[in-house]
Amino acid sequence: MDRLSLVGAFFVVFIPASFSLVLALESFVGERERTTLEVLLSTPLREAEIYAGKVVAVLTVSLTLCYGGLIVYCLVAFPGLGYFPFGILLALALSTICQVAAMVAGAVIISLNARTMRAANVMASFIILPMSVVLQVEAALILLGRAEFLWCFALLMIVVAIVLLRMGFNGFSREALLARDAGLGHPMRRAMGVVRASFGRRPAFLRLIWMRRIPVLIAAAGFPIGALAGFVAGSSSAIPPAVVRPVLSSLVRSAGGGGAVEEAMAIFAHNLLAFLLVALLAVLTLGLSGFLLTFAPGFLLGFAAALSSWTIALSGIVPNGLVEIPAAIIAGGLAIQVGATAMHMDARGGWTARVLAALADYVRALRWLVPALAVAAVLEVWLG
Repeated sequence: MDRLSLVGAFFVVFIPASFSLVLALESFVGERERTTLEVLLSTPLREAEIYAGKVVAVLTVSLTLCYGGLIVYCLVAFPGLGYFPFGILLALALSTICQVAAMVAGAVIISLNARTMRAANVMASFIILPMSVVLQVEAALILLGRAEFLWCFALLMIVVAIVLLRMGFNGFSREALLARDAGLGHPMRRAMGVVRASFGRRPAFLRLIWMRRIPVLIAAAGFPIGALAGFVAGSSSAIPPAVVRPVLSSLVRSAGGGGAVEEAMAIFAHNLLAFLLVALLAVLTLGLSGFLLTFAPGFLLGFAAALSSWTIALSGIVPNGLVEIPAAIIAGGLAIQVGATAMHMDARGGWTARVLAALADYVRALRWLVPALAVAAVLEVWLG
Protein backbone atom coordinates (compact mmCIF):
# COMPACT_ATOMS: atom_id res chain seq x y z
CA MET A 1 0.00 0.00 0.00
CA ASP A 2 2.88 2.38 0.80
CA ARG A 3 4.45 1.94 -2.62
CA LEU A 4 1.10 2.20 -4.36
CA SER A 5 0.59 5.55 -2.65
CA LEU A 6 3.92 6.71 -4.11
CA VAL A 7 2.85 5.58 -7.58
CA GLY A 8 -0.34 7.57 -7.07
CA ALA A 9 1.76 10.65 -6.31
CA PHE A 10 3.71 10.00 -9.51
CA PHE A 11 0.55 9.95 -11.64
CA VAL A 12 -0.87 13.03 -9.90
CA VAL A 13 2.31 14.89 -10.85
CA PHE A 14 2.54 13.58 -14.41
CA ILE A 15 -1.02 14.25 -15.60
CA PRO A 16 -0.74 18.07 -15.25
CA ALA A 17 2.80 17.91 -16.68
CA SER A 18 1.47 16.46 -19.92
CA PHE A 19 -0.31 19.76 -20.63
CA SER A 20 3.08 21.45 -20.96
CA LEU A 21 3.58 19.68 -24.28
CA VAL A 22 0.46 21.26 -25.77
CA LEU A 23 1.35 24.72 -24.46
CA ALA A 24 4.91 24.50 -25.75
CA LEU A 25 3.83 23.36 -29.21
CA GLU A 26 1.64 26.46 -29.41
CA SER A 27 4.52 28.77 -28.48
CA PHE A 28 5.76 29.68 -31.97
CA VAL A 29 3.90 27.71 -34.63
CA GLY A 30 0.58 28.61 -32.98
CA GLU A 31 1.43 32.29 -33.17
CA ARG A 32 2.43 31.83 -36.79
CA GLU A 33 -1.02 30.45 -37.64
CA ARG A 34 -2.71 33.24 -35.68
CA THR A 35 -0.52 35.77 -37.57
CA THR A 36 0.78 37.26 -34.30
CA LEU A 37 4.34 35.99 -34.66
CA GLU A 38 5.55 39.02 -36.63
CA VAL A 39 4.27 41.33 -33.89
CA LEU A 40 6.22 39.40 -31.26
CA LEU A 41 9.43 39.35 -33.28
CA SER A 42 9.20 43.08 -34.05
CA THR A 43 9.44 43.96 -30.36
CA PRO A 44 12.78 45.35 -29.07
CA LEU A 45 13.35 42.19 -27.03
CA ARG A 46 16.53 40.23 -27.64
CA GLU A 47 16.30 36.71 -29.05
CA ALA A 48 17.43 35.19 -25.76
CA GLU A 49 14.68 37.08 -23.93
CA ILE A 50 11.99 35.91 -26.36
CA TYR A 51 13.08 32.28 -26.11
CA ALA A 52 13.48 32.37 -22.32
CA GLY A 53 10.11 34.09 -21.92
CA LYS A 54 8.32 31.39 -23.92
CA VAL A 55 9.98 28.59 -21.95
CA VAL A 56 9.43 30.20 -18.54
CA ALA A 57 5.77 30.94 -19.30
CA VAL A 58 5.05 27.31 -20.15
CA LEU A 59 7.10 25.99 -17.21
CA THR A 60 5.34 28.28 -14.74
CA VAL A 61 1.87 27.08 -15.68
CA SER A 62 2.85 23.41 -15.85
CA LEU A 63 4.85 23.29 -12.61
CA THR A 64 2.14 25.19 -10.73
CA LEU A 65 -0.38 22.54 -11.73
CA CYS A 66 2.05 19.70 -10.93
CA TYR A 67 3.03 20.87 -7.47
CA GLY A 68 -0.47 22.00 -6.63
CA GLY A 69 -1.74 18.50 -7.36
CA LEU A 70 1.16 16.91 -5.44
CA ILE A 71 0.55 19.05 -2.35
CA VAL A 72 -3.16 18.24 -2.31
CA TYR A 73 -2.44 14.53 -2.80
CA CYS A 74 0.11 14.47 0.04
CA LEU A 75 -2.28 16.25 2.41
CA VAL A 76 -5.05 13.76 1.63
CA ALA A 77 -3.21 10.44 1.26
CA PHE A 78 -0.21 10.27 3.56
CA PRO A 79 -1.71 11.41 6.91
CA GLY A 80 -4.08 8.46 6.76
CA LEU A 81 -1.22 6.04 6.03
CA GLY A 82 0.80 7.27 9.00
CA TYR A 83 4.09 7.98 7.22
CA PHE A 84 5.62 10.57 4.90
CA PRO A 85 8.40 9.43 2.48
CA PHE A 86 10.11 12.81 2.27
CA GLY A 87 13.24 11.59 0.44
CA ILE A 88 11.38 9.85 -2.38
CA LEU A 89 8.88 12.70 -2.77
CA LEU A 90 11.70 15.25 -2.92
CA ALA A 91 13.46 13.23 -5.65
CA LEU A 92 10.13 12.93 -7.47
CA ALA A 93 9.60 16.70 -7.26
CA LEU A 94 13.08 17.41 -8.65
CA SER A 95 12.75 14.88 -11.48
CA THR A 96 9.36 16.41 -12.34
CA ILE A 97 10.98 19.81 -12.91
CA CYS A 98 13.56 18.23 -15.19
CA GLN A 99 11.01 16.13 -17.10
CA VAL A 100 8.76 19.11 -17.70
CA ALA A 101 11.76 21.23 -18.73
CA ALA A 102 12.90 18.51 -21.16
CA MET A 103 9.41 18.17 -22.65
CA VAL A 104 9.03 21.93 -22.97
CA ALA A 105 12.47 22.39 -24.53
CA GLY A 106 11.85 19.61 -27.04
CA ALA A 107 8.39 20.91 -27.90
CA VAL A 108 9.73 24.45 -28.38
CA ILE A 109 12.35 23.10 -30.81
CA ILE A 110 9.55 21.40 -32.75
CA SER A 111 7.46 24.57 -32.65
CA LEU A 112 10.39 26.56 -34.02
CA ASN A 113 10.87 24.21 -36.98
CA ALA A 114 7.26 23.21 -37.77
CA ARG A 115 5.22 25.19 -40.26
CA THR A 116 1.73 24.19 -39.09
CA MET A 117 0.17 22.95 -35.86
CA ARG A 118 -0.75 19.71 -37.60
CA ALA A 119 2.89 19.09 -38.48
CA ALA A 120 3.92 20.01 -34.92
CA ASN A 121 1.47 17.51 -33.44
CA VAL A 122 2.85 14.77 -35.69
CA MET A 123 6.44 15.63 -34.81
CA ALA A 124 5.53 15.61 -31.11
CA SER A 125 5.66 11.80 -31.23
CA PHE A 126 9.45 12.16 -31.13
CA ILE A 127 8.95 13.55 -27.62
CA ILE A 128 6.05 11.39 -26.48
CA LEU A 129 7.66 8.03 -27.28
CA PRO A 130 10.96 8.64 -25.41
CA MET A 131 9.12 10.26 -22.50
CA SER A 132 6.82 7.24 -22.22
CA VAL A 133 9.91 5.07 -21.70
CA VAL A 134 11.23 7.58 -19.15
CA LEU A 135 7.96 7.48 -17.23
CA GLN A 136 7.93 3.67 -17.14
CA VAL A 137 11.48 3.67 -15.77
CA GLU A 138 10.55 6.23 -13.13
CA ALA A 139 7.47 4.23 -12.09
CA ALA A 140 9.63 1.10 -11.74
CA LEU A 141 12.13 3.00 -9.58
CA ILE A 142 9.32 4.26 -7.36
CA LEU A 143 8.05 0.71 -6.91
CA LEU A 144 11.56 -0.37 -5.87
CA GLY A 145 11.42 2.23 -3.11
CA ARG A 146 15.12 3.16 -3.52
CA ALA A 147 15.49 6.92 -3.17
CA GLU A 148 19.13 6.87 -4.39
CA PHE A 149 18.02 5.46 -7.75
CA LEU A 150 15.48 8.26 -8.08
CA TRP A 151 18.17 10.85 -7.34
CA CYS A 152 20.39 9.39 -10.07
CA PHE A 153 17.40 9.44 -12.41
CA ALA A 154 16.73 13.09 -11.53
CA LEU A 155 20.37 13.99 -12.28
CA LEU A 156 20.10 12.27 -15.66
CA MET A 157 16.95 14.25 -16.46
CA ILE A 158 18.77 17.47 -15.47
CA VAL A 159 21.42 16.74 -18.10
CA VAL A 160 18.76 15.99 -20.74
CA ALA A 161 16.84 19.18 -19.92
CA ILE A 162 20.00 21.33 -20.12
CA VAL A 163 20.99 19.80 -23.46
CA LEU A 164 17.54 20.35 -24.99
CA LEU A 165 17.26 23.90 -23.66
CA ARG A 166 20.67 24.74 -25.11
CA MET A 167 19.71 23.16 -28.46
CA GLY A 168 16.59 25.32 -28.66
CA PHE A 169 18.46 28.47 -27.68
CA ASN A 170 21.22 27.90 -30.26
CA GLY A 171 18.68 27.21 -33.00
CA PHE A 172 16.49 30.26 -32.36
CA SER A 173 16.75 33.11 -34.85
CA ARG A 174 14.31 35.84 -35.85
CA GLU A 175 15.39 35.78 -39.48
CA ALA A 176 15.26 32.00 -39.80
CA LEU A 177 11.84 31.89 -38.15
CA LEU A 178 10.38 34.48 -40.50
CA ALA A 179 11.96 32.86 -43.56
CA ARG A 180 10.78 29.35 -42.65
CA ASP A 181 8.32 29.20 -45.54
CA ALA A 182 10.79 30.30 -48.20
CA GLY A 183 11.98 27.82 -50.81
CA LEU A 184 9.40 25.10 -50.20
CA GLY A 185 8.93 24.13 -53.86
CA HIS A 186 9.71 20.61 -55.12
CA PRO A 187 10.14 18.94 -51.71
CA MET A 188 11.05 15.50 -53.14
CA ARG A 189 13.70 17.00 -55.40
CA ARG A 190 15.19 18.94 -52.50
CA ALA A 191 15.13 15.84 -50.27
CA MET A 192 16.92 13.70 -52.86
CA GLY A 193 19.47 16.46 -53.38
CA VAL A 194 20.24 16.56 -49.66
CA VAL A 195 20.61 12.75 -49.53
CA ARG A 196 22.98 12.72 -52.52
CA ALA A 197 25.02 15.56 -51.05
CA SER A 198 25.30 13.74 -47.71
CA PHE A 199 26.95 10.73 -49.39
CA GLY A 200 29.20 12.83 -51.63
CA ARG A 201 32.79 13.68 -50.74
CA ARG A 202 32.82 11.59 -47.56
CA PRO A 203 36.19 10.49 -46.11
CA ALA A 204 37.64 6.98 -46.48
CA PHE A 205 37.21 4.47 -43.66
CA LEU A 206 40.57 4.92 -41.87
CA ARG A 207 40.47 8.69 -42.28
CA LEU A 208 36.89 8.68 -40.97
CA ILE A 209 37.96 6.83 -37.82
CA TRP A 210 40.77 9.34 -37.27
CA MET A 211 38.42 12.28 -37.79
CA ARG A 212 35.96 10.77 -35.29
CA ARG A 213 38.62 9.66 -32.81
CA ILE A 214 37.07 11.49 -29.84
CA PRO A 215 33.61 9.83 -30.07
CA VAL A 216 35.35 6.52 -30.86
CA LEU A 217 37.42 6.88 -27.68
CA ILE A 218 34.24 7.63 -25.72
CA ALA A 219 32.66 4.46 -27.11
CA ALA A 220 35.84 2.50 -26.30
CA ALA A 221 35.68 3.74 -22.71
CA GLY A 222 32.13 2.42 -22.46
CA PHE A 223 33.30 -1.22 -22.42
CA PRO A 224 35.62 -1.08 -19.35
CA ILE A 225 33.25 1.31 -17.59
CA GLY A 226 30.40 -1.13 -18.20
CA ALA A 227 32.54 -4.07 -17.03
CA LEU A 228 33.42 -2.23 -13.82
CA ALA A 229 29.80 -1.21 -13.23
CA GLY A 230 28.59 -4.76 -13.86
CA PHE A 231 31.19 -6.25 -11.53
CA VAL A 232 30.30 -3.80 -8.75
CA ALA A 233 26.57 -4.39 -9.27
CA GLY A 234 27.04 -8.17 -9.16
CA SER A 235 29.42 -8.16 -6.20
CA SER A 236 27.34 -5.81 -4.06
CA SER A 237 23.98 -7.33 -5.11
CA ALA A 238 22.78 -3.83 -6.01
CA ILE A 239 21.02 -5.60 -8.87
CA PRO A 240 19.75 -9.08 -7.89
CA PRO A 241 21.35 -11.88 -9.95
CA ALA A 242 17.85 -13.16 -10.73
CA VAL A 243 17.29 -10.01 -12.80
CA VAL A 244 20.38 -10.38 -15.02
CA ARG A 245 20.58 -14.18 -15.29
CA PRO A 246 17.53 -14.37 -17.63
CA VAL A 247 19.24 -11.87 -19.96
CA LEU A 248 22.42 -13.94 -20.07
CA SER A 249 20.42 -17.14 -20.54
CA SER A 250 18.35 -15.64 -23.37
CA LEU A 251 21.52 -14.56 -25.17
CA VAL A 252 22.89 -18.09 -24.91
CA ARG A 253 19.61 -19.63 -26.09
CA SER A 254 19.34 -17.21 -29.04
CA ALA A 255 22.77 -18.31 -30.23
CA GLY A 256 22.16 -22.00 -29.69
CA GLY A 257 20.05 -24.55 -31.50
CA GLY A 258 20.35 -25.86 -35.04
CA GLY A 259 23.54 -26.54 -36.97
CA ALA A 260 26.72 -24.52 -37.05
CA VAL A 261 25.65 -22.51 -40.10
CA GLU A 262 22.26 -21.65 -38.58
CA GLU A 263 23.92 -20.69 -35.30
CA ALA A 264 26.42 -18.42 -37.06
CA MET A 265 23.62 -16.80 -39.06
CA ALA A 266 21.61 -16.19 -35.87
CA ILE A 267 24.59 -14.55 -34.14
CA PHE A 268 25.35 -12.43 -37.21
CA ALA A 269 21.70 -11.33 -37.57
CA HIS A 270 21.50 -10.44 -33.85
CA ASN A 271 24.64 -8.29 -33.99
CA LEU A 272 23.68 -6.64 -37.28
CA LEU A 273 20.24 -5.75 -35.89
CA ALA A 274 21.90 -4.17 -32.86
CA PHE A 275 24.17 -2.07 -35.09
CA LEU A 276 21.23 -0.88 -37.21
CA LEU A 277 19.06 -0.02 -34.20
CA VAL A 278 21.90 1.95 -32.64
CA ALA A 279 22.10 4.16 -35.73
CA LEU A 280 18.33 4.65 -35.90
CA LEU A 281 18.12 5.56 -32.20
CA ALA A 282 21.20 7.80 -32.20
CA VAL A 283 19.23 10.90 -33.20
CA LEU A 284 16.50 10.35 -30.60
CA THR A 285 18.92 9.44 -27.79
CA LEU A 286 21.49 12.11 -28.75
CA GLY A 287 24.17 9.45 -29.16
CA LEU A 288 23.48 7.54 -25.93
CA SER A 289 22.65 4.42 -27.94
CA GLY A 290 26.22 4.43 -29.31
CA PHE A 291 27.66 4.45 -25.79
CA LEU A 292 25.30 1.67 -24.73
CA LEU A 293 26.50 -0.48 -27.65
CA THR A 294 29.77 -1.00 -25.77
CA PHE A 295 28.59 -0.32 -22.21
CA ALA A 296 25.91 -3.05 -22.20
CA PRO A 297 28.21 -5.94 -23.26
CA GLY A 298 30.81 -4.71 -20.77
CA PHE A 299 28.19 -4.63 -18.02
CA LEU A 300 27.08 -8.20 -18.76
CA LEU A 301 30.72 -9.32 -18.83
CA GLY A 302 31.44 -7.70 -15.47
CA PHE A 303 28.26 -9.10 -13.94
CA ALA A 304 29.11 -12.60 -15.18
CA ALA A 305 32.60 -12.21 -13.71
CA ALA A 306 31.10 -11.25 -10.35
CA LEU A 307 28.96 -14.39 -10.36
CA SER A 308 31.84 -16.69 -11.42
CA SER A 309 35.33 -15.34 -12.21
CA TRP A 310 37.03 -13.10 -14.76
CA THR A 311 38.69 -16.11 -16.39
CA ILE A 312 35.38 -17.83 -17.07
CA ALA A 313 33.71 -14.59 -18.18
CA LEU A 314 36.53 -13.64 -20.57
CA SER A 315 36.62 -17.13 -22.06
CA GLY A 316 33.09 -16.50 -23.31
CA ILE A 317 34.12 -13.58 -25.53
CA VAL A 318 37.41 -14.95 -26.93
CA PRO A 319 38.30 -15.14 -29.82
CA ASN A 320 35.19 -13.59 -31.40
CA GLY A 321 35.40 -10.55 -29.13
CA LEU A 322 38.75 -9.61 -30.65
CA VAL A 323 36.83 -8.75 -33.84
CA GLU A 324 33.37 -7.94 -32.50
CA ILE A 325 34.39 -5.48 -29.78
CA PRO A 326 36.50 -3.22 -32.07
CA ALA A 327 33.63 -3.22 -34.58
CA ALA A 328 31.21 -2.22 -31.79
CA ILE A 329 33.59 0.54 -30.67
CA ILE A 330 33.75 2.02 -34.18
CA ALA A 331 29.98 1.75 -34.68
CA GLY A 332 29.34 3.21 -31.24
CA GLY A 333 31.68 6.12 -31.90
CA LEU A 334 30.01 6.95 -35.21
CA ALA A 335 26.59 6.74 -33.51
CA ILE A 336 27.80 9.12 -30.80
CA GLN A 337 28.88 11.48 -33.59
CA VAL A 338 25.37 11.26 -35.06
CA GLY A 339 23.93 12.21 -31.67
CA ALA A 340 26.40 15.07 -31.24
CA THR A 341 25.47 16.36 -34.71
CA ALA A 342 21.77 16.17 -33.86
CA MET A 343 22.46 18.02 -30.62
CA HIS A 344 24.10 20.92 -32.45
CA MET A 345 21.49 23.44 -33.55
CA ASP A 346 22.53 26.37 -35.73
CA ALA A 347 20.38 29.45 -36.24
CA ARG A 348 21.47 29.47 -39.90
CA GLY A 349 19.80 26.08 -40.45
CA GLY A 350 21.25 23.03 -42.18
CA TRP A 351 20.44 20.62 -39.33
CA THR A 352 19.00 17.95 -41.63
CA ALA A 353 22.00 18.06 -43.98
CA ARG A 354 24.45 17.71 -41.08
CA VAL A 355 22.59 14.78 -39.53
CA LEU A 356 22.30 13.03 -42.90
CA ALA A 357 26.04 13.48 -43.45
CA ALA A 358 26.76 11.85 -40.07
CA LEU A 359 24.37 8.99 -40.88
CA ALA A 360 26.04 8.63 -44.29
CA ASP A 361 29.38 8.13 -42.52
CA TYR A 362 27.78 5.36 -40.45
CA VAL A 363 26.27 3.67 -43.51
CA ARG A 364 29.57 3.83 -45.41
CA ALA A 365 31.38 2.32 -42.41
CA LEU A 366 28.98 -0.64 -42.47
CA ARG A 367 30.77 -1.82 -45.62
CA TRP A 368 33.66 -2.75 -43.33
CA LEU A 369 31.76 -3.46 -40.11
CA VAL A 370 29.30 -6.00 -41.57
CA PRO A 371 32.08 -8.34 -42.81
CA ALA A 372 33.72 -7.99 -39.39
CA LEU A 373 30.47 -9.12 -37.74
CA ALA A 374 30.34 -12.11 -40.10
CA VAL A 375 33.91 -13.07 -39.18
CA ALA A 376 33.11 -12.70 -35.47
CA ALA A 377 30.06 -14.97 -35.82
CA VAL A 378 32.14 -17.64 -37.57
CA LEU A 379 34.84 -17.45 -34.90
CA GLU A 380 32.26 -17.70 -32.11
CA VAL A 381 30.68 -20.84 -33.58
CA TRP A 382 33.74 -22.75 -34.76
CA LEU A 383 36.39 -21.59 -32.29
CA GLY A 384 34.38 -20.31 -29.31
